[in-house]
Amino acid sequence: MLTSLISLFVSFGQGPAIAPDSKMTDLKDGYVRVTTPQYTIELPKGWSVGNLTPWGARAFTPGGSEGEMGAMTGPGTQSWDQIYKISLMFLQRERRGKPTPYKLTKTKKGIEACTFAMVDETGFAFQRFFMVKDAKRGLLALSVKVPSKSSDAEWTKHFDRFVTTASFR
Repeated sequence: MLTSLISLFVSFGQGPAIAPDSKMTDLKDGYVRVTTPQYTIELPKGWSVGNLTPWGARAFTPGGSEGEMGAMTGPGTQSWDQIYKISLMFLQRERRGKPTPYKLTKTKKGIEACTFAMVDETGFAFQRFFMVKDAKRGLLALSVKVPSKSSDAEWTKHFDRFVTTASFR
């Protein structure tokens, strides 16, 4: 939430904020390609790109919404069990919810991946994760925080594009 407020304040009257180490390319279809030193992803046009934190995380936010998508990089040397347990330790501090079991999969490019979600008491997956582990490039963890059930379809569409276009540099 604080990240969203800061991004909104910084971008007021200036268009979306973009971190100085990132480059944005308009794809002319309502999305932009964001290129960072670590990866590229695609976001809806007009979203802000946050600065990289000391722990390798970056937030992507639309103005005026409590939702956000995020990306985090890491070494990726741990097992999926370890990565999942460490993730849950931090996630459960942030907001109450029940984690789904993780599922192993592969990207369209054949890279090892893992997915899971945090669900509320009604079973709604308010936070979703897609993590890619590459032996040479490390871990790229992608996430979405869906602000409400009523906006789920829109956020799912954006997150699907975020995930399918994400690639290491």
